[in-house]
Amino acid sequence: MAYDIDALKEDLPNSIALAQFVYTKTQVALDLTGKPKEEQYQVAKNALEGKKVPAEYLTNENPFVDKKDEIPVDELKKLPPRNEDLPEKGSHVHFFGATNIPHPDDPQSDRKVQINFYKYNNGLITYEIMGPLEQVAIGQKMNKYGQSIPEKFSWLDPRTPEVICRRPDGTYTDHGRRLQIFCDGEKGAGIWRMIDKDMTAFNAQNITDPWN
Repeated sequence: MAYDIDALKEDLPNSIALAQFVYTKTQVALDLTGKPKEEQYQVAKNALEGKKVPAEYLTNENPFVDKKDEIPVDELKKLPPRNEDLPEKGSHVHFFGATNIPHPDDPQSDRKVQINFYKYNNGLITYEIMGPLEQVAIGQKMNKYGQSIPEKFSWLDPRTPEVICRRPDGTYTDHGRRLQIFCDGEKGAGIWRMIDKDMTAFNAQNITDPWN
């Protein structure tokens, strides 16, 4: 069945009504809030006609659920931009990913973080904590059904931009030195040697054609 955009605009004047109509007809949940008005109706038309819908317009949220009944979730922190003084992204000569580093926000627990180390040609070593993200409940309140629910959800978010661990002159930042000592020790499984590889020696061992 074909749908007319002008008719949709007349019958469904806002994004909530439009999303509810599409959901009723197709069971496809659309996230239309904040999207350009013309795009909303074109995407809705595509969904109604069984055509492809861009991934950024799809959601798992039922448009008939009252947002007031939902538990609010804090926004994720915004990471600062990568330091412009660092070498070009992707120009590292060695990479090592570790998953055994204690969580910086909860170091006494069993939580670990995923951290990437990058070594550059000038000896610079950096690290970047990738995650994981973990949702945590904050506070308690009673909902309208008499059930105890969290006041909100927040995030345990260890992510960082790319940060200097060791400078080209061989000196370490405070956190960099702590990481180096940990990774060099028993609890860090001695992985520092895998992070700070001598790339000249490493490459020399793998040369098979001295002329190219």
